[in-house]
Amino acid sequence: MSWVSALPAAAVAVALFVVPGLLVGVALGVRGLRLLAVAPAFSVSVIAVASLANHVLGFRWSLLPVALVAILLSALVALIVRLARPDRDVPPGAALRRPATALAAVGLVFAFGAIAARFVDIIGTPSNISQTFDNVFHLNAIRWILDTGIASPFKIGALNYQYDERISFYPDMWHAVVALVVQASGSPIPIAVTATNVVIGGLLWPLGCVLLVRQIAGPRPIALLAAGVLSAGFSTFPYLMIDFGVLYPNLLSIALLPTALAVVLMTARVGFDRPLAPWRASIALLGVLPGLALAHPTTLMALITFSIPIGVVVVIRSVTTLRRRGAGFTSYARVAAIALLAYGAAAVALLVVRPPEAGAFWGPRESFVASVVSALTSAPVSRPPDLVMMVLLLVGLWVAVRRPEHVWAVGMYLLGAGLYIVCASFPPSSFRSGLTAVWYNDSYRLAALLPVVVLPLAALGADRLATAGAALVRRMRARGPGSRPFGAAATLATGVVLCIALAAAAQLGRPLAGASASASASYRFAQNSPLLSPDEVALLERIDDEVPPDESVIGSPWTGTSLVYAVADRRALLPHIFGDRDPETVVLLESLRDSTAGSAVCDAVEDLAAYWVLDFGDREVHGGDNVIPGLEDLEDSDAVELTDEEGAAKLFHVTACG
Repeated sequence: MSWVSALPAAAVAVALFVVPGLLVGVALGVRGLRLLAVAPAFSVSVIAVASLANHVLGFRWSLLPVALVAILLSALVALIVRLARPDRDVPPGAALRRPATALAAVGLVFAFGAIAARFVDIIGTPSNISQTFDNVFHLNAIRWILDTGIASPFKIGALNYQYDERISFYPDMWHAVVALVVQASGSPIPIAVTATNVVIGGLLWPLGCVLLVRQIAGPRPIALLAAGVLSAGFSTFPYLMIDFGVLYPNLLSIALLPTALAVVLMTARVGFDRPLAPWRASIALLGVLPGLALAHPTTLMALITFSIPIGVVVVIRSVTTLRRRGAGFTSYARVAAIALLAYGAAAVALLVVRPPEAGAFWGPRESFVASVVSALTSAPVSRPPDLVMMVLLLVGLWVAVRRPEHVWAVGMYLLGAGLYIVCASFPPSSFRSGLTAVWYNDSYRLAALLPVVVLPLAALGADRLATAGAALVRRMRARGPGSRPFGAAATLATGVVLCIALAAAAQLGRPLAGASASASASYRFAQNSPLLSPDEVALLERIDDEVPPDESVIGSPWTGTSLVYAVADRRALLPHIFGDRDPETVVLLESLRDSTAGSAVCDAVEDLAAYWVLDFGDREVHGGDNVIPGLEDLEDSDAVELTDEEGAAKLFHVTACG
């Protein structure tokens, strides 16, 4: 299938991620690069608010409520801005200078092209799906939203309970967005998934990275160019999130994290750039948080964690100001009380907002020394070491340590690296779980967060190396006969050449090649694919002509039969691999092959309308052997009749209860 078929879905995804947030951002008074960069975070929050309204009001999920929420929130923000008397506001910061604007744009275009090209290489064709365990839930959750019209994060977990819509929280912004893409573009679910992920990785992530570096370094052209170039150069993010798991909700939430951090910096008045007055920045922060939290709460916890050094800078700055003014005890006590309250709230959040203990079962994967090296070389979870990124990181650390205004970035990196080291190498213990159970004690999730804390320092490092390189060339030219002045344009050219070299080194190096090879194995579409084979897909694509829409299909979810719901739009009796099963379903799983007219099994078949059975053999997604007695050896059962087959994939009709 041609990638042209994914363009309508990609266009819808871009519009969904940009347009609602643009309305809110314009109302708030954000302009330029910042407006474009914060728009996706605002848009996801608009969609989050719409999904919560969907929970309360019960309307069907569609573009209309999202548009209405965007208009209402924009009107509310505009009203607040008007009441706040903006004529007395602090004037916004100066726009980016032209070279910085141009090079930031070049970096973003490069990042989108490089990341999109790698996604294409990894996925193969836009209709391919990730052949991984979690994808059964992700794809069926999208179909469930389309089927029921419910996009509430407090109900989508009902898939674990056979569609009963009980309260069961699951962060579903990614699923809600993809469902809208399917509705608006008419694309099949697999193509909508692919297109949306390309937009998240190629557009949202680089925009956030450039905004974060802009907030740290200011309008330095080479730093901004490097931010875009380097955002496409990590082997872990965004590629690890479409490989391991798959962790699509984390893909969305982590892509928004650099933007959220930049807004925290604006609110705290930390960093080079102060484009918004504090009250505007505070509204912007409130506008970012709902989407980040409902995209995935663990990334909100990462935002809180990485903001700790920023808070320390604010406290030190406040105390220094009070000392300069000769303030009294009450003023110091107020600062101390606010700091204790803020850090206490952060500690409570990090200790309370975490998955059930049973879900945080991941153990260590490497030695302490290996994990330290991994954190320094951007090579976590056994990725090849990236020596170029390591050099940039070390130079950036040196620059940040020497500049007080950047020292918080060092603290942010140390926290990110420290969490990964503890999770990846420390033995299971209360200490390890206390620090990393928020992220399921899973080193893969923490590995995906490392680029967020490495990239700002690496961009500072690239900018410093460009400056040093230009100075070296200047000295060499000064020694030669008839030398001419080495101007700013030539200095800029030196930086551009360096970034071109960095781009080539990253895109052609072993780390990204290894990431592509690892991830592409998850999308390989062959007869021995762990979740769905070509024969199985061919059978699924015929089922909507054979199975009535009001009847259910039963089959082992471990073998991929549950995807009859996502692919063929026919209800799977077992829509997720794990979950609670009602008594009638348990009867079918234990005894369907032995059913006879008038038996309890046939009563269950009729009550559940489960008149069809898919048999995809004994190949399971995790290579296990989960025997379901009632579905074994159906060819020898008098209770069913073979009605269709494609290779080893078979569709049976239950005839014993008829």
